[in-house]
Amino acid sequence: MSILAAHQINFIPWLPYFDKMNKADTFVLMINCQFEKNGYQNRAEVNGKWWTKPVVGGLKTISEKFYTDGQKLYDVNIHWILAIAKTLNINTSKIHLDFPTEKRGTDRIIEMCKRFDCDRYLTNPEAMDKYLDEKKMNDAGIEVIACEFPYKKHVFEAFDELGIDGTIKLLEKEKNKCKV
Repeated sequence: MSILAAHQINFIPWLPYFDKMNKADTFVLMINCQFEKNGYQNRAEVNGKWWTKPVVGGLKTISEKFYTDGQKLYDVNIHWILAIAKTLNINTSKIHLDFPTEKRGTDRIIEMCKRFDCDRYLTNPEAMDKYLDEKKMNDAGIEVIACEFPYKKHVFEAFDELGIDGTIKLLEKEKNKCKV
């Protein structure tokens, strides 16, 4: 049994993002989806302050989006994500990019699980109310694991409070929670 988790490539993600990554056997970075204006793909809140890297306007997918300095959004964000994952001792070989598809929502997640040979999908409980159809997932042979990370802080806030070693220990302590 293998667990897949997926998420858009956020700009300097918060700690629950890396918890989800740490718990999954395969973690898919989604770049072939719509950029969310005022979302977390180009900004992060750290200690109550927003850090924003401005983007060029227009309705485009994350893979087509550029920062105003000319850098591709996904190139910058992937470097942040991989650097933080390595710092947290997360195996980065399990991190993959998604692929272009016409499918959306639950159908897209099913397609990802099948593509990466995973029979379980790790998600946040809120997804069940927003876009994830658990029955459809189960009918496709994929078990849904809804798991919430108790430490809802930005990764840099965790480093500040716990230190890097303490943050790694926290992730390891949480790693097997929620797995069936």
